[in-house]
This record gives sequence, C-alpha cells and structure tokens, in this order.
Amino acid sequence: MKFKRLSWRVCFTLIGNLILVFCLITIFVSQTKMQPPSIIDQGDFIQYMEDKGCSLVDVQEKENYSGVETYLVTSKDSCPYLVSYAVFNDQDWQNNFFVPLRNEILNEDGHPIARRSIEFPPNYLEYSASSNDYKIVTLNQNSVLYASADSAYKADIITLFKTFNYYYSNTIFYILGCFLLVISILFLVSFWKIEKKIRNKGWVILIPFYNIGCLAKDIFGSVWYALLLLVPIVNFIFLFVFLYETGKVFKKSNRYCIGLMFLPTIFLPMLAFDNSQYNVDSVKK
Repeated sequence: MKFKRLSWRVCFTLIGNLILVFCLITIFVSQTKMQPPSIIDQGDFIQYMEDKGCSLVDVQEKENYSGVETYLVTSKDSCPYLVSYAVFNDQDWQNNFFVPLRNEILNEDGHPIARRSIEFPPNYLEYSASSNDYKIVTLNQNSVLYASADSAYKADIITLFKTFNYYYSNTIFYILGCFLLVISILFLVSFWKIEKKIRNKGWVILIPFYNIGCLAKDIFGSVWYALLLLVPIVNFIFLFVFLYETGKVFKKSNRYCIGLMFLPTIFLPMLAFDNSQYNVDSVKK
C-alpha cells in the first residue's frame, strides 16, 4: 500500500513538472525565433493592395513630410477598410504617428492584445483589438502598418498582415495558458490534500477567500495573516514564508522547507501525498 502511494505521488509530481518544463522550453524557443520582419517594399505593398481591388493614396507625395519616407493610405472609394503604411526617417515623427494609434486600440472595449519581439528595446510591437471593429497596428523597426475595418473584414486584414509577416501567432499565448493551468492544478490538488490532512475537509480550498483564511489559520495560527497578501512587496515575501512554514507544521526539515519555497511544484505535491501528519504544536501563535 505504501508503494502505491509513493508511485501515485511521484507520477503526479513528475508528469506535472515535465509539462511545465516542456511549456517553458517551448515558450523560450518560440520567443527566440520571433525575429522582426523585413520592412515592406513600397512596390510590393502597392501591388498587394491593388490585387485586392484597393487603390492607394500617396500622402507623402502630396504633403512631403520631413520625417517620413513613405506614407500610403487606402482610398475610401475603392476599399471597404482603412489601411495605412508609413516608413519614417525620424524617431519623433514615428512616435507621434504610432503612439496615438496604439492608445486608440488600448482604449477599445474588445480586450486589446499586445505582442512584441524578444529583444530590448523591442524592434517589433503589435497591438490589436476586436469589438464591432477590428483594429491592429504594428511598429516594425522604422515602419508602421495600421488597419481598421468592420469585423466582417477581420480575416482580410489578418491575411494582409500575415502576408508581410507583420503578425505574430497566438500560439505562445496558448502555451502560456497551458503552463498556468498546470501550475493551478498542481497547487489546487496539493492544497486539497493538505487541507484534508489538517481538517479532513479538502473542499475548503475551492472557496475563494475562505480558503486563504483557512490556510493562514492552519499555518500561522490566525486568519489575519492573510491580509498581508494585500500589501505590495510584503505579499511576495509572505508567500515564501508561507511555503516554508507549511513544511514546518508537517515536521519537515529545513532543507525540505527551502525546497518548498523555491521549487513548490515539486515539493508541495510530495508533501501533499506523503504520510506526514499535521502538528498543531508547530503552528506559530
């Protein structure tokens, strides 16, 4: 029976952490491969838009802005959506053009999404939002590509940006979501088992706020310690102390408790599924 418990404990911990490592490696590799795309050739951009039936207005030719090399905008009469493409030779002109468009998208109701390349400062920035309209703007080196359209034309806009590699995939966000989900499962199952050891009521961990109060009471002796989570910086330190003290109330060694602090996804499941018993005398009053 003891061997079966050990096998379940090890398997649960091992599988969970292997998934976490896989997600981290995939995120790292994906980020390192995210290279900024090449600047769009003006001729290629004009040809693409004309193939879609959209004529372009050369704003730069008319206005001759000092800090701009290229500034093309779709004609309202020929295109059902707005697309503009600009290349700059002056940083201030570029910022004055890009920042208002970015802020416009960030203020949209449709849950704006931001993406960037890995280097710092980034050479590529992308912001998009989808509500009744779909809007997207990218800053790539010294160029800005912007589009705004009715949501019915969202696929056309994304195809345009993908054609010139001015669009980053959502894959990285799905992988990150998987990473966070696995961590949540590891912690949820672990604390369920820990509370079952302490109170024989693992389900308390499912109740928001009440679960934090129960854990604070069981580990520190008072629910008021939970309020430390509301204090910036202190809450971060408190989490480390909480994990350390969690080991102590189960009579774990200092080394094991340090392991809980820095490798909780490994040591917490091991603690949850082992035969250790809650020692109320170890709780600090």
